[in-house]
Amino acid sequence: MFQNSIVQQCMTSLLGWRNDSNPDVPQITDATLLQSDSGFIYNDFHPLLTIENISNTMPKTDTIDAYLKQKVDQGISKAITKVCIDKKLNESSKTILNSSRLFDGIGRFTDTITSSGQFVGVELELKNSYGVRTIIDKIGLQFTQPQTNLNIYIFHTSQEDAIQTISATTTKGNSFEWLTLSTVIDFEYLSNQYDSGGLFYIGYFQADIVGQAIKKDFNWLNGPCNTCSGGANAMKIWNRRLDFIRITPCFVESGNLNGVKMFDYTEKVYSTTNNFGLNFGVSVQCDISNYLCEQKFVLADLIGKQVAVDILNDMKHSVRLNRIANVSEHMIIRDLEGDRETHEEGLAMRLEKSIKATSFDFSKIDSPCLPCNDKFGIKKRAI
Repeated sequence: MFQNSIVQQCMTSLLGWRNDSNPDVPQITDATLLQSDSGFIYNDFHPLLTIENISNTMPKTDTIDAYLKQKVDQGISKAITKVCIDKKLNESSKTILNSSRLFDGIGRFTDTITSSGQFVGVELELKNSYGVRTIIDKIGLQFTQPQTNLNIYIFHTSQEDAIQTISATTTKGNSFEWLTLSTVIDFEYLSNQYDSGGLFYIGYFQADIVGQAIKKDFNWLNGPCNTCSGGANAMKIWNRRLDFIRITPCFVESGNLNGVKMFDYTEKVYSTTNNFGLNFGVSVQCDISNYLCEQKFVLADLIGKQVAVDILNDMKHSVRLNRIANVSEHMIIRDLEGDRETHEEGLAMRLEKSIKATSFDFSKIDSPCLPCNDKFGIKKRAI
């Protein structure tokens, strides 16, 4: 649903800490921990969250910077994970399409493609579906001779240079081989690497190959054979994939190439019965990392409460608790779990309410990954 490394990086300074005014208390030296883009300060989420109290209860082996950095990173991850889990339990998000082969078919060893110095491959057009990632984790190759370090290029129409290059090596002639990618090919409609919209191209230059490519018997306009064995399921996957991405084989004549840079996409020619010896393992997943980063200020209160609860729990279980002046374990438990006599809500309950509220906020986007959750909406029926 989201990538930890991305959201932690963009939210590290969403909230900040305030140093203790007492110079004898360990001071935070990491400037990032002191910065608050939202204006929220972690210390203000609970009176016990002073640097003096924290330094007196955290493990002796930690520095104040290392401890707080760990708690912030964990708090960001835990808070967003809880929101995602809440949405999953409410049947609002799921894996869209598990990894599957792009197409099936038979490639006869004699059905070869004559090389003429073209760029050949497939054109990809992503539908505008917010938070959807199309991932290629395998590439299949079938050539009359083994290929050594064949460059597979991934272009985008907004970038002159290839956005990714993969070196592919096969060991067999004529036989089809699947290659698992150590770095997947990751497509998103919205990305910081290229402009939104546009077209992608994955393929190779025929001048780089040894021998010839073997063509599979497949029609890209009609899709899988619906009457063949397993055809109904293959067609279902094919149509589901079309909701998010269109993939069409194409080539560019050698005279219209720009070296190994992005060519003029208007010069490409579609070839809907040719795969140029290529196949791909494709999955469609939800990944709202970029959306979360863009909407990070909505998450500030939730993350602040999560970090506060985590640190108070550390205090509650600390063997160094008696070093905090005028603070007892019972006071921390009351502040976390609430006061039964006054019915005052504890911080843990307020955190749960923030999770529900944030989950609802992220349910208002017209996207397969952030759909409106009708389960909690108003229902109408005839009387």
